Amino acid sequence: MKTLRFFFSAFFTHAKLLLLASLPALALTAFGLYQLEVTAPGAWVAALGMRALVEFAFLGLCLSLLNLLGFKNKWGLAGALYAYYLATTADFVLLWYFKERFGAKYLDTLQGGDYDFLTDWRIVSYLVLLFLFCVFAVRRFFQAGRRRTAAGQMAGCALVLAAVYLFNPLQGLSKPNDFLTAYLLPPSPVYTLRAVLAPVPQALRVKQLPPATAQTAKKYHVFSARSSGIGKEYTRVIFIATESLSAKYLHRFNPLIPPAASAVYDRLFDVYPATTLHTVTLSTLYGLSVIFSSHPYARLSYENGYPLSFVRVLKEHGFHTAFLRGAHEDYMDENILFHQAGFEEVIGRNFFAKQAAYAPFIDWWGLTDRKLYEYAAEYLARRKNEKTFLTLLTVDTHVPLGRADYLGQEYEEIAAPFYAVPTMPRAYARAGQDLQHFLQLLEQKGLLDDKTLIVWTGDHPSFSNTPTNALFKPYQRVFDRIPFAVLTQTPLQRPLTQDGLASQLDIAPTILDLLHLPQPQGFFGHSLFEQAVPRSIFDVKEDYVVVTTADGLQVIPLNSSKKADQAVLDLIRTFWIED
Repeated sequence: MKTLRFFFSAFFTHAKLLLLASLPALALTAFGLYQLEVTAPGAWVAALGMRALVEFAFLGLCLSLLNLLGFKNKWGLAGALYAYYLATTADFVLLWYFKERFGAKYLDTLQGGDYDFLTDWRIVSYLVLLFLFCVFAVRRFFQAGRRRTAAGQMAGCALVLAAVYLFNPLQGLSKPNDFLTAYLLPPSPVYTLRAVLAPVPQALRVKQLPPATAQTAKKYHVFSARSSGIGKEYTRVIFIATESLSAKYLHRFNPLIPPAASAVYDRLFDVYPATTLHTVTLSTLYGLSVIFSSHPYARLSYENGYPLSFVRVLKEHGFHTAFLRGAHEDYMDENILFHQAGFEEVIGRNFFAKQAAYAPFIDWWGLTDRKLYEYAAEYLARRKNEKTFLTLLTVDTHVPLGRADYLGQEYEEIAAPFYAVPTMPRAYARAGQDLQHFLQLLEQKGLLDDKTLIVWTGDHPSFSNTPTNALFKPYQRVFDRIPFAVLTQTPLQRPLTQDGLASQLDIAPTILDLLHLPQPQGFFGHSLFEQAVPRSIFDVKEDYVVVTTADGLQVIPLNSSKKADQAVLDLIRTFWIED
């Protein structure tokens, strides 16, 4: 009994401090449940209860360790807690922007970004208040204890964490709540460290499908892309990837967007074959990798030199291939990676900074979209009589608020709330005008003829709505889909599928279909001109995959050891290479 009393007294030595310090993690879990669309009340209660227990025990374990090491400085402890909360804040931001947690995937994206927003008074105020909270919590409730007491608290916290790990009751929830709630359970530093140390998945390159994989592919209707007969010989192909484009910024899908703000985009849907696509992954490198390869596992694609790429198919069929962007061409080594995907040239900010006509229009993330379009028109004019494939990646609509300074460029302003100051809606309204400017330039230069094919879409959507939340309520699922349109001199009469399972996986097969070029065997998607074909969506996250079919949805951890999950995990690691 004496030992039991000692155990409990040690465990609750810093109960007030630990309870207070656990509150930000509870807020993160609640926000994560909302972002991941967990709606079952029982799942919320279970997830928040378990997270409170885990956070209390984890912080208690860390505090006990510091006590054992003789660490007693309250300012130092407040600084350590502040650093911990910055990791939690990163989780908030990633769940807000991408509906994913902060892990190995996004550590790689920290280089080359624009962080001027950190000087915004609201961000500075948040960081100051966060630090003051840490100082208050530590100075008010921390008391340096004896090492014997710290050892007891450490043992108690470790026992709680071990019990949760071995007997996690969240696993008893209905699917997929069993996984999604457990996904939010680990403290932010633990989740990130685990993601960084996770073994690198191995790509399976095959020239002939193993029988089990062939059976799984048939079940999910992949590896069966084919021509729809829509294609013809286009010699000038322009693929426009608008940064963070989402259907929620189009009046056609969101009546709260003023008609004038998206008139250019809405007209594309009125005149040309157009649809919206489910996104398969997030961030530019991941989104474009899925688009190029029609394969859901973006990381495996670019880490293995893009075993599949429709860009390489175009190059093999005589197209000169070039990638133009406003941002740095070497961001995340994309100049190297996109060469491997089949682009002969990768041109970006570093190049434009040396050009007298373009250098004055570089600011923030890079060259303005209008000037990027103007250079693209000049580039195509120089190659007017050559087979050319050009990809354009814009930057003016980058989160969090779009471009603030357009460097003297003039736009037709939208007389509506949220359009007089930098916001994402304003950025998309101006981006639409730049797109119209580009189409006019092509027409003036005689480049918008019956040999020209333009495909317009986004690299990935944007889930962040602040400070314009009022424009996106009530929430609709179509808001998070990306628009897609096919522009030709004479609009094609055949419509694109409106299937809710159409996704970014279908872009590569669609482009090859339009050019009447052979479809690689290893594509996961299908031409969007195929109306009746069954489709499946494989959305590979940091450490799990979401599989969506007409029969429903399943969530599978990438490290699952369950035999029933291995067929899907093998399928998404497989690259079927032509003989």
